[in-house]
Amino acid sequence: MSSRPGRRRLTLEAIFGASAPAEKTLGGPVWMPDGSRLTYLDKLPGTEAATVWALDPATGDRAPLFDPALLKEPDDEKPVPIHAIRWSRDGRTLLLTGGAPARFKGCGDALLFDVASRTLKRLTRHTGDQRHPELSPDGSRLGLVRDDDLWIIDVATGSETRLTHDGGGAIYNGRCGWVYEEELGLAKAWWWSPDGTRIAFCRQDESAVPEYMLPRYEEPHSEPRLTRYPKAGDPNPETRVGVIDLADGRVTWVDTSPAGEGDAMISGVQWSPDGRDLLVQWLPRLQTRLVVLAADPATGASRVVLEETDEAWVDSSTTVRFVGETRDFLWVSDRSGWTNLYRCSLDGGEPVAITSGEFDVESISAVRPDVGDVVFVAAIPDPRYRSVCSAPLDGGPHTVLAGGTGRHGALCAPKGGAWVHTWSDLHHPTEWEMRAPGRERLCLVADPLPALRSFALSPDRPDERWELIEIVTDEGVSLHARMLKPRNFDPARPHPAIMHVYGGPGSQVTTDQWSGKGGLWHQMMARKGYVILLVDNRGAGFRGRAFRKSVARKLGQLETADQAGAARWLAAQPGIDPGRIGIWGWSYGGYMACMCMAKGGDAFKAAVAVAPVTDYRLYDTIYTERYMTTPAENPDGYRDGAPVHFAADVKGHLLLMHGTMDDNVHWQSTARMLTAMQDAGKPCELMIYPGKHHGIEDRHLYLYTQMTAFFDRTLGRRRV
Repeated sequence: MSSRPGRRRLTLEAIFGASAPAEKTLGGPVWMPDGSRLTYLDKLPGTEAATVWALDPATGDRAPLFDPALLKEPDDEKPVPIHAIRWSRDGRTLLLTGGAPARFKGCGDALLFDVASRTLKRLTRHTGDQRHPELSPDGSRLGLVRDDDLWIIDVATGSETRLTHDGGGAIYNGRCGWVYEEELGLAKAWWWSPDGTRIAFCRQDESAVPEYMLPRYEEPHSEPRLTRYPKAGDPNPETRVGVIDLADGRVTWVDTSPAGEGDAMISGVQWSPDGRDLLVQWLPRLQTRLVVLAADPATGASRVVLEETDEAWVDSSTTVRFVGETRDFLWVSDRSGWTNLYRCSLDGGEPVAITSGEFDVESISAVRPDVGDVVFVAAIPDPRYRSVCSAPLDGGPHTVLAGGTGRHGALCAPKGGAWVHTWSDLHHPTEWEMRAPGRERLCLVADPLPALRSFALSPDRPDERWELIEIVTDEGVSLHARMLKPRNFDPARPHPAIMHVYGGPGSQVTTDQWSGKGGLWHQMMARKGYVILLVDNRGAGFRGRAFRKSVARKLGQLETADQAGAARWLAAQPGIDPGRIGIWGWSYGGYMACMCMAKGGDAFKAAVAVAPVTDYRLYDTIYTERYMTTPAENPDGYRDGAPVHFAADVKGHLLLMHGTMDDNVHWQSTARMLTAMQDAGKPCELMIYPGKHHGIEDRHLYLYTQMTAFFDRTLGRRRV
């Protein structure tokens, strides 16, 4: 590599160390409620303190709204930090919290900052657990969850009213437990009605859900943290939806029986714009149906509005998008074989297709009744790219607003037609620009990571570029892949190779987008002489329903066959040493790394599995049973997809890495794999991260250092 002055070596410390360069970005961008300005977090000039900035899309002018030193009461030593921008509906005040919410941790006290008067007002003083604060539509009251009950607070007087009275222990009102938060996106589980006269909420009872102990080694007696966690086949939380009339405090419970009876889950709740209906999404335990109910908030009586069925599984949708103030809403479904948008009505009638074609819609960016269209992101022109498109709300051909190579995204103003366009590809970190009617595009963030040049990582270097390719395995399966070769790659010399995998249903690792520090590590390994290959196996997203849902009832089996087939394809390529191919992955990717070593034949010499599931009987109900049903109904599928049952077949080197406080994939999973390897007399390496969670926070330099050394040692790196 070049040794010219100003050039830096691409090292582990340079990527993951404390002084590693950070990407420039817009911090938590949020449009003002009236769409007049874009607000985001950035430092106040001349300080390290973050404040809220506002940008006018019509003029391009931007400025901080206030000095963050104002966010302090007289007796406070430090200002209240801004964790996120949360505007009142009138855009006059900011809702602030004393802490950033996290699992097992509330958000602290709630405060209001009036931007015009520059005054801060504390709304709560509570030493217990508080979560999910939200202002009423008119801004006169604050609702929140305190010690697992719902409360409202009068902003003007500070008077407090407790709305529910049975929270605590395994009963939660207005919030949900671990499995709903992780798999259905329902952490906050209460909602103001549009007129502020009612509150809808979930009451969840986890009494029947088994407790799991997360070991803590910081204290002398290692007192564990207990969490409710239902493993496959265990009882799920019992969840009801209620509506509180704030005039008298009466609770009306929604009748979900029109959807069906039996063990079921609530996957989404929201009000219609006019407040006449409460939409409740209902899923049976095995998730082959999804029923949308419209409930009368006054009586609780409900009716079926929409139903999805699929013999494999139905993907849950926690939020629907209404068409302005009408009773029509947009629905995302793969009923045609591809994920498309449909227009539905609370008043009945058949869904009307808005988009069609052999592509999958990823997300809705905006519904614009004034323009007559919906803005969405879709896998166009092929599954490895993302384009921003629009389509008429009544259906018709779509228009690409921003597309081509890379990943395009949109953050649209609620009014006025302005939107923020984001773009990245495998060689360019995310760039941001403002697009507004009648004016030139305004660059918001350009050159997001200047350090790329200091690493001599020019996107224009032909010998340092990712190649997007398609490979056909020896089973005849066509797979998308991306490959990175060392500089001055010599096909006449044998090179070691590392494959990186995730592999879970609906996922992708071959998208043409910037991949952050992990991508820089792959670049570093390529400079050390490795060929890097990433492959999307069957089950991957954005190639249509049939490809994605082919893995139903047999997680791990087709995916492993595809990754092993890709390794055999790689081994046959010029310049690859077939005896020096490794693989690594995290979470589902860690599971896949274990499966590839246990059931991939001799395709791999070494693997690193970070936080792997090693037996799906140990993972949670909602995720696992969506794809596998229960262990009692599918014992063969669970066994054939569990690497713990095939440890005796492992032929190469395996390194397991796990955090002991991982509340997602429990450390138990790695412990079970260790037992299986020991029982089989197979060698295995282990790296434990005490007190760390699923992301192994604050240890990435250490983790990647260990992983680099492992591959260098087991794959016999050679410099080329």
